Amino acid sequence: MIKLIISDLDGTLLHDHATIHDTDIQALRRAQEHGVAVAFASGRMYPEIQEVANSIGMQVHAVSQNGAYAHLADGTRIKADYFPRELQLEIIRHGRNTPYQMLLCAPEYYVIEQDTEHARKLEPRLKASLKIVPDLEDKLGTEILSSKMSFFGDVEALREYLPLVKEKFGDAIDAYIADIDCLDIMPSGISKGIGAHALLAELGLTVGEVVCIGDSFNDLPLFEITPNSYAVEGSHPDVQAQAAYTTPSVAAVVEQILNGSLTGK
Repeated sequence: MIKLIISDLDGTLLHDHATIHDTDIQALRRAQEHGVAVAFASGRMYPEIQEVANSIGMQVHAVSQNGAYAHLADGTRIKADYFPRELQLEIIRHGRNTPYQMLLCAPEYYVIEQDTEHARKLEPRLKASLKIVPDLEDKLGTEILSSKMSFFGDVEALREYLPLVKEKFGDAIDAYIADIDCLDIMPSGISKGIGAHALLAELGLTVGEVVCIGDSFNDLPLFEITPNSYAVEGSHPDVQAQAAYTTPSVAAVVEQILNGSLTGK
């Protein structure tokens, strides 16, 4: 029996980084009414996930910043991980020599070292504040803790940059294309899958009692935790290949759960 739905946000529930289809909203509400818990798992930070949940009148569990944090629906934090300071400093210095817009993710706000036109274009997509911190290196690891870095630019160029980053920093990081114009870099050992496992352990659920839905490469660790994994139709073929099933929408998966055709494995 499915007892928990874990859904990605951008590209899965959130369309154009802003809108959730009413059919998905109503489906998730019906799921909760029938005793199925809901969690959002996203590269976004926890306050952003809360804002999305509040906008549709729901309380949800949260796996944020690609698994660096996990929170229960009542706001209790059950997991938190951060970049080692020296490793993140190396990545920052390396990133300054690229044409990409670099954002650091603190627990509740985004950080840039200087104001740029690119950052201001990104700002409407962000559901948390954007702070300019010129003396970032001095504050990193003390005043500013960070679990994720994002590089924004042309996706094809980012695909070429991805293996260079992996070669440079090796097993110390995980890196993947997380959105249509975004490359995320995390410390090794942080993923949506690990964050979801922490949530399952806290809720006392098995992997067969959860269904996961996503659309991008940062969702692959989420797919790995359960046989009940769904990739959104239209997502990258390599993402679809790693999911057990494809779906046109979150609502379609909820309908399977509620009509009894998806009972868990």
